[in-house]
Parts: sequence; C-alpha cells; structure tokens
Amino acid sequence: MSNAKNIMELTWKEIESLDKSKTALFVTFAPIEEHGHHMGLGVDIYEGVFWQNETIHKLMESFTEYNFLKMPFFPIAYGNIEGFLGNLYFKQSTLKQVTYELLENVVNWGINKIIIIASHGDPKHQIAIEEACDKINKKYGVKAFSPMGSFFSYKELKIDLDFPDKLKQQIEKYKNDYHAGWIETSQMININSSVVKDNYNQLPDIYVNQKEMISSKKVAKKIRGYGHIGYPKAANKELGELLNNNVIEFLTKTIGLFLKNEDISKYQHHFLYRIPFLRTNFVRKVGCILLIIVLGLYFSKNNIL
Repeated sequence: MSNAKNIMELTWKEIESLDKSKTALFVTFAPIEEHGHHMGLGVDIYEGVFWQNETIHKLMESFTEYNFLKMPFFPIAYGNIEGFLGNLYFKQSTLKQVTYELLENVVNWGINKIIIIASHGDPKHQIAIEEACDKINKKYGVKAFSPMGSFFSYKELKIDLDFPDKLKQQIEKYKNDYHAGWIETSQMININSSVVKDNYNQLPDIYVNQKEMISSKKVAKKIRGYGHIGYPKAANKELGELLNNNVIEFLTKTIGLFLKNEDISKYQHHFLYRIPFLRTNFVRKVGCILLIIVLGLYFSKNNIL
C-alpha cells in the first residue's frame, strides 16, 4: 500500500531510496487574500490543501504502488483585488520564476511526477504556473501538471464536470459568484467552519458581470467596504460538500491520467492561456518589438545599413 509522506519529515537518504518512477509530489500555490467580512485570509490555501490531501487519499486506492509526497503550501500568487488590507500578492513573473525553480529542484531529485494545486481562480495566476510547467516539460519531458486552470474554465473548454442537480440549480440561480460568495463560503463551511463568521448569512448580494471583471478598478468600486463578489448568504454545508467532492473527483480523474502517462492536453491550460497580454513576458516582447522598429527607422533614416 502506498504512503502519503510530508516532505519535511523525510531525510535526503529516504528521498534517495524512493522508486522515482512510482513517486508523485504535490504542492499547493495560493494567496493570502481578503475574503470579505466573513472569512479569513487563508481561504484559498485551506481549499487547496484540503483538495490536495483528499485527492491523494483517493489516488492511493488506485495507485497502490505509488509513493505520494506533500510539500508545504506556497503562499505565493498573483492577484489584483484592490483596496483591502491583508492581500499578499506577487508579480506574475515572480510567480512563474518561483514555480519554475521549485519544479526544477524537484526534477533534479529524480522525481518525474509533480502536481501543482493552484487553488486561486485568477487567470493570470493559473497562466503563470502553467507557463512554468510548460517550460519544465519542454526541457525535461512531461514532469509537471497543474490542472486547476482547466477546472476554473470548464465551460469554455467544454469539460463536463458532471455537477449534481442541486449544484446545477444553484449555479443557474446565483450566477457570477466569483469571490467569497456562496461557492467559497459553502466550501469553507464544509472544510473548516471555524474560519467562517456567523455573519455570512447577513451580507448583501454583490453582482459583478464578466465584462466588469476585466477592470480591477470597476471591481474595487463594486465591492468597496465588503470584499466579496456573489451571494454568501446562499451558502450551506451540504453545498460545500458537493462542491468540494466535485473538485476532488476532477483532480483524481485528471491526475490519474497524468500518472498513467495518458493524454492530459485538454487539462493543461486555462482557456485564456493563448491570449498574449495575459502572459508573463508580454510587456518584454512588446518592448523588444518596439525597440527593433525604432532602431530600424533610425538606421533607415540615417542610411546606416
């Protein structure tokens, strides 16, 4: 039977002795971030670690020959919610670089299966981590996998999450529940209710449409004084259990494909991954292009070439 081991409790000799062809390492990347009047700053981390641990537990039932390792969570994330104390964000390029260096270190241990649970919905957070995975996979072969970007964009990627009817009805009734609304509040009531304040069922509904979500200024204006986007008072524990189970089932399925070396291409990227201005190197590329144009005009004007 396989074992789930905390990397902090192992010696280097114990890592050396592992069958690296049958070893998978998990790590969660999520922010310290405000979650309204009713939840603490660590919601995304609580969620990611919970999903990670429950997914490992389910995978252990099928992959009995595997060793499963867990890293401490990394509270490093990109985000852009403005106007609230408690947010701890990093540049998208910083997130990509830290992720890449972590992955490269683990690959150099000889571990060939590294799974990142990026439990934060901001597309640029997902894309930075996916870029780091792609860079590692291009250099060393397919070693790293971050499936949460595809989960968060399941509609656009036409991924069937097989929601139970109760969740389908709730999602249809309470749309655009983006942040600390009924979805996250329900999930946290199920994961750790002590993190959720009793006032969640007294908070107002705050609706932000998809177009408004593009502008951090518009979002900040809409949620000023509160910090949530959605309908926290529609939350309950039963919904939280259904939501968390849905995430865990998705992760178990997709990571299972990864461990079996099957096709995971549908689950490797957020649907916005191909949009140039959302990538970490966009400004640098534009700067280089402009520099080339300016130098070309200068040399042409002065007949230097």
